[in-house]
Amino acid sequence: MSFELNDEMSTMEIFKKSQESVELKELISKSSIVISNLLIGNFYDFVDINIARKEKEFSGWMIHDLEKCYEDDEDMEQMVIGDTVFPHSEFNGHKLELYHENRFEAALSLLKTLLDIFTGPILDAFYMTGTIPTPQISEFIVNTFHCKSIKECEKLMMFEDGISSKTMMDQVLDLATGLKKLDLRCPLPDDWRNPKVLKIDTLIAWPAEWFNTTDLLVNLDCECANINETNLSWKSFKAFMLKWQMTDDTRLKILEVSFDGDWEGFQLDGLETKEWDPEERDSHYPDLIKTPESDWFNCEFATDIPRKDGLLASFWRKTNSFHFVVWHDRRPIATLRPDPKQLVKLEDLEFADEDEEDDE
Repeated sequence: MSFELNDEMSTMEIFKKSQESVELKELISKSSIVISNLLIGNFYDFVDINIARKEKEFSGWMIHDLEKCYEDDEDMEQMVIGDTVFPHSEFNGHKLELYHENRFEAALSLLKTLLDIFTGPILDAFYMTGTIPTPQISEFIVNTFHCKSIKECEKLMMFEDGISSKTMMDQVLDLATGLKKLDLRCPLPDDWRNPKVLKIDTLIAWPAEWFNTTDLLVNLDCECANINETNLSWKSFKAFMLKWQMTDDTRLKILEVSFDGDWEGFQLDGLETKEWDPEERDSHYPDLIKTPESDWFNCEFATDIPRKDGLLASFWRKTNSFHFVVWHDRRPIATLRPDPKQLVKLEDLEFADEDEEDDE
């Protein structure tokens, strides 16, 4: 008996093959098939697990509550997956509809079975809660992070349509030991505190009313951070720049923060600054938070902040946001060779309102 993996096989086709015999499942497991994208969705009355490999389309396993099943449907039949018996099931293209009396218990068991089949690393995981979060959903999400390949996944996005559980997020951050990039789209109470989230290499947070001035000045230890909808003021950003100029931090590369306020009263007093000198640095800085194909930041207009150790930073401000980059490589254009189309022109940019410009 043999198994030959080819690029045209969908994850559902591989799954079906693994169900034919124990021997085939073991052969497939030994192939260490990489999961390019794992999408786990929680909705009002079902859990949706979707898996893709490379750039192929997703295949999905949808687990419904058993009470939603129409027992007289002739296309339905019992299916055993791993240790779990699903009283009813139905294939629909690259989607397998399953029914169980406890959708969370069944979905967790199914997920473990799938990860026993697709044993390679997960490159990107996305959790979406498209209904009001509940304790059952939070518990299910936490339980999935006990799976080794999810725990070791480096890129994670989480979205919840409602106030998220602080306990759930704390437990996820404890379990996700391989996490390097977190895109956190979960509304959390403004009293939520967890130092681990501010030590991840790349953090995107939206909304982030929990992010305060102490976090900005003391706790933030990311390489790249994009933090949105905060309650900060320009005074916090001024204090941050003063501190950066006096310290020897060499980890930070990019910081972007949006806030519910304006720049009225902002001044540069106390900061050592200068205008852009083409002899000292490039005109553009790569957007390290997005993809290598993303547009670069135009920094021709940015204000430069030199430091005694020779490190140079630049900052600029928009109407409701603060932007700060550190030039670890002052000639990134020569180093990374971007497509010229990625180098955004100055006239295409938006600035803070003119009446907010004081002493720049």
